[in-house]
Amino acid sequence: MISVHVSAVCRVRDGYTGRKLPAASLLCAMDGVPCRPVGKPGGYMVFTNLSHGPHQLSLRCRGYLDEWVELAAGGGTLELDVSMKPGEGYPFREPVTRLVLTVLENKTPAAGRTVWLAAPGPEMKIAQSKVEAGEQEVRIYCKGPPYFGPCLVEDGKHSEIVTLNALEGERGRLALPLRSGHSRSKPLLPAQRYRTGADGVLTAVFHAPGPVRVYVEGKGLTANSTLAEGDNALTMQI
Repeated sequence: MISVHVSAVCRVRDGYTGRKLPAASLLCAMDGVPCRPVGKPGGYMVFTNLSHGPHQLSLRCRGYLDEWVELAAGGGTLELDVSMKPGEGYPFREPVTRLVLTVLENKTPAAGRTVWLAAPGPEMKIAQSKVEAGEQEVRIYCKGPPYFGPCLVEDGKHSEIVTLNALEGERGRLALPLRSGHSRSKPLLPAQRYRTGADGVLTAVFHAPGPVRVYVEGKGLTANSTLAEGDNALTMQI
């Protein structure tokens, strides 16, 4: 009997519009080797029988920046959420707000750093008096349709990136347990992951001007800024 283990399920979306991207439109490689995962409706890709341990998934699609995802295969099934960012040739149909962010560390370009940018979306916030570190189910107040995917829990030095997978009533389920405890009313802001280039620079595009939060892996919440309409440039020391 042939045994098939589902190692990871990856949902891929357009990071600008939020629409699902079909697997057929993507070029995928696992650890540098081209692969063809099983495509499912709703922008899902299914990866089976990955060896235990770390892997790197790379995704490429016309009109988008290349995307990389680090994952660790184990006994269970990983749930991954990937946003493809607009790149050269992306068909914008409206004016956009653009941010060019330069990240410096010890006054030199911070190359290859993972940076999360979070901007206001649906009003979502923690609805219980206290949620402890290690919990994976959280009461969440949401006004309007919820945002599913990576979010920044904005909580000062305890800020962290979580992934909201489901919300029934006020009962939210996260992909992984919380690293820190949080109190009532701490907001959850939709977030997208970027990686700086060799020059320490990344470029992001937003629908409209407004506030943006910058979270750097290993450094935490590092900057708050307000973007103006059109082109914006920001240099940040970490």
